[in-house]
Amino acid sequence: MSSVQNTNSSNISATNASNAKKRKVKKSVTFSDYDTVITPVTNGSHNGRNKSTSSSIEKRPDGSHYPVVVRKSISTVPFHLIPLVYYYMKTYDIYTLFYLTIPTQVFYLLFQFRKNTIFAGKKILKPNWALVIVSLVFAVPLLSCVATIIFILAGAPLLSLSYLKQTFLLSLHCCLLSYPAIYSVFNCDFKVGIFKKYFVAIAFGCWLSCFVIPLDWDREWQNWPIPLVIGGYLGAFVGYAVGAYI
Repeated sequence: MSSVQNTNSSNISATNASNAKKRKVKKSVTFSDYDTVITPVTNGSHNGRNKSTSSSIEKRPDGSHYPVVVRKSISTVPFHLIPLVYYYMKTYDIYTLFYLTIPTQVFYLLFQFRKNTIFAGKKILKPNWALVIVSLVFAVPLLSCVATIIFILAGAPLLSLSYLKQTFLLSLHCCLLSYPAIYSVFNCDFKVGIFKKYFVAIAFGCWLSCFVIPLDWDREWQNWPIPLVIGGYLGAFVGYAVGAYI
């Protein structure tokens, strides 16, 4: 009888150990500003109490989770986008505009947007330098490919490879404008809800600017994709400027 009990106890212990190994903290994408994105996992302890493996997640006094918020501040206004738009309207040089936008967007993320992003009610997350580089070097180009497909499905011209190239450059600019939001989504455990307004603002700016293309004015700035680039930059300016207030 004793040997049977010992065998059963060892089997139960082995089963519990196996189940404990399988338990992990799960992360998922959410479009809600208030739902937590980390699923707490409870592990049975020797004294019968449950212990959460995501103890770093702070809660309000009523038990609900703090949302990720962007603080209302004039420092979230991307003033650097205005001279960039002015330069592009004077030159229509989409390549130089892209190279000028990269450092200004990185600066805006690190010293303006990030410092106004509040996590768990009171935390301002420190810069994740690896994520800064990965988001810029990998996430932006990959998302640009997805954006290119979306532009094509929405009616972007496919008359030649030149048009396809211009559409991809437009997508690069849009994703670069979204770079602070992309970084923040990754850095805040895929908390998409609070940041989706910035993606929408850029997309809306591009969509709204399309109305000038079919007009028979025969102006150079009506050529594809000049109006959408300008519209995307203006949409980003408005989105980042007022996003914290809506």
